[in-house]
Amino acid sequence: MLSALGEVPSVCQMSWWTTRGKFKEDPANITFRLLKKIQAQLGRLTHVFDRGYANSKILEYLFVFQQDFIIRWKKNHCLEHAQKGCKKTHLLARSFKAQTSRLVKDKERKKVKSVSVAWAAVKHPEYPDQQLFLVIARDKHNYNAPMYLLTSLPVTCAKQAWEVVYSYMHRWEVEQAFRFGKSELAMQSPRLWFWHNRLKLLGIVTLVYDFLLQFLRTYKDVTQIIFKRWCHRTGERYRNASIPLYRLRLAIHWALFFFLAQNSG
Repeated sequence: MLSALGEVPSVCQMSWWTTRGKFKEDPANITFRLLKKIQAQLGRLTHVFDRGYANSKILEYLFVFQQDFIIRWKKNHCLEHAQKGCKKTHLLARSFKAQTSRLVKDKERKKVKSVSVAWAAVKHPEYPDQQLFLVIARDKHNYNAPMYLLTSLPVTCAKQAWEVVYSYMHRWEVEQAFRFGKSELAMQSPRLWFWHNRLKLLGIVTLVYDFLLQFLRTYKDVTQIIFKRWCHRTGERYRNASIPLYRLRLAIHWALFFFLAQNSG
């Protein structure tokens, strides 16, 4: 997914693989190929990863293809600091006090939190020649555990630190993409026996998903008209919920059903 703060995302690269049968493949190979394509087609981008990608192998791929990154680092993984030495991340983070704080809205949990941020220049023990930065985001009321963000982007002031924090929070759009694909587009349950047929079907579904995103991004005024005509909603829940992609898919469904069913003879 290719996205920016305040923008509708788009599908950048989509690849499918299986862990069973004669077509099984290691997910690390998929990551390698995707990064290679991105470097060739788009150049240098900033990649945002969750804790599942917090390992030295992903760092190696990112360094090889010269890509910037923000990774939510695991607290038990070690990092090196010039003065503090090599320690586990959560022990190293204790040495750095908050340097800035502000109120942040957590839209997923529907809360407003007071969050403080600290940062420090660190290095990974296996890649001592690569300068990295650790951004520590803490909930001042300790409702949630601290968040450790390892990035290759330079962080020397509060503005850059907050950009890293907000960029990682923006990663939630990827989770929403997975949810939409599974619930609305049935990507999780293709009823096809042969692997190549599945790939064709999932490729078609990916094009449909990208079309919906492009429609939202390009025709914002037309989208509101379609909502009112084919997917009108009332009630407090729908007034407070932001679900334009779900409503657009349903509106197009009912519009096509109306025109095709009425003219089917």
